[in-house]
Amino acid sequence: MRGFFILLWALAILIFTCTASFSELIEFGQVHFQWDSHPNFSELLEPLPLELTRDFLLQKCGHAFAFLFLTILLQTKFRSNALILFLAISFASLTEILQLFFTRDGRVFDIAIDLIGILLATGSRSLFTTPQSKQTHL
Repeated sequence: MRGFFILLWALAILIFTCTASFSELIEFGQVHFQWDSHPNFSELLEPLPLELTRDFLLQKCGHAFAFLFLTILLQTKFRSNALILFLAISFASLTEILQLFFTRDGRVFDIAIDLIGILLATGSRSLFTTPQSKQTHL
């Protein structure tokens, strides 16, 4: 069942990141995909915009939250922090690359913002779990 929730959340992230217009999705609930078979991969390296609007910052908080929650779901399924980090970071990278194919803006700095959510979830897990002590037999 945990795997189902992970896949469901991953699908939600894909829909949010690949729909042609995020604002139309939010305002009207309209999901529309537009495929670009020859994206410009150099767009991945474009810097943050000079003007950081409220909508832009809100969208970046959404990035961090989406991957924080994905990481928490992964933590319920897997024990290995290395595996969890690999899966979450790989999926964050994949979504940014896929956005280029769906006429959206895929950026490396968005992967870094996703990483903030991933690391917050990973750090929170270590705060709320107690290390198991090894018992020695005499």
